[in-house]
Amino acid sequence: MVADNKSDRPGATPEPGPNRSAGGAVVVMDVGNSSMAIGLWDRMRVSDAVRVPTHDRGGFASTFGKLWTGTGQDRPGAVVVASVVPDAVEWIGAEVVQQADRRIAVVGPGIGLPCRVAVREPDRVGVDRVCAAAAAFECTRHACTVIDFGTAITVDLVDDEGTFIGGAILPGAELQARALALGTAALPEVKLTPPGDPVGRDTCEAIRSGILNGIPGAVRGIVEQYATVLNQWPQVVATGGDLHLFLDRCDFIDSPVPNLTLIGVGLAYARHRQAGGR
Repeated sequence: MVADNKSDRPGATPEPGPNRSAGGAVVVMDVGNSSMAIGLWDRMRVSDAVRVPTHDRGGFASTFGKLWTGTGQDRPGAVVVASVVPDAVEWIGAEVVQQADRRIAVVGPGIGLPCRVAVREPDRVGVDRVCAAAAAFECTRHACTVIDFGTAITVDLVDDEGTFIGGAILPGAELQARALALGTAALPEVKLTPPGDPVGRDTCEAIRSGILNGIPGAVRGIVEQYATVLNQWPQVVATGGDLHLFLDRCDFIDSPVPNLTLIGVGLAYARHRQAGGR
């Protein structure tokens, strides 16, 4: 499940812990501001994961239909959603009822979070962050940093007990590019293709370099501060729709896991079932 690119570091190879699924495969969804990830979860593994724009209802309907009916496998037993876009939950639920005659289970209001959250306002933490944190700890079994390269970039910290203790949030790559274009008179909005040289030779190259090289520097600084807080280097697990933009630039990432949040959504449902929920 986890591709480890830093096996020479102590504890850099996460393995699934003892927690396992209660039941068969389920459809899991992580609904973000820009896109949603949809896949099949079973026993800490995610398969057939697809991303579609969050407000592409036709794309969602087609993708969900294929996952629900399945190909050469039993139909999934449940549909579980983690969302940071409240308005999307309503129409996703309606589409699932129409296609599958099944009510969705929603992480947070419907089923409990998959790990303890020790912050000032637990109810206001994005469920995607908590799900990713729980999945990362289930794999590492010790303190870890969880980076999600999405519309916003989150850099969260889990302690040795598996408790989400907080994190940092900064604008993602596309938000930064858009802010420069909207907040200045002359700067264009650029397409975020990798710059060939850190020294930009024109305005567009300079913007690309500033964003795509600046974000790794900022994230590294946050991770190093976490290490100071913990008095140890926390294993770094990374995920998110923009992971591909930064993986080669972040040599401090121990384990890239593209579907980490979906794994956590499935884990939340499994723990709900193990606790006697339906």
